[in-house]
Amino acid sequence: MAYMVYQQYTTAVLDAYAGRPDVAEHLESARECLRWLQSLDIDPKIRSTLVEQAQVLEAAFARLSD
Repeated sequence: MAYMVYQQYTTAVLDAYAGRPDVAEHLESARECLRWLQSLDIDPKIRSTLVEQAQVLEAAFARLSD
């Protein structure tokens, strides 16, 4: 099930940001957010769920910046 939700995240980013000039800025923001989430001193199970979602968004922006 998680894969399907994450595919929706990816598709949403790809559809909304394809061809936009600010993709690189959003990619950097996604990377900063990912680093911040990874640094949180919270329950590792909760942190990993948040990180996984942020990784999906970061990967989608990275695909657009290639």
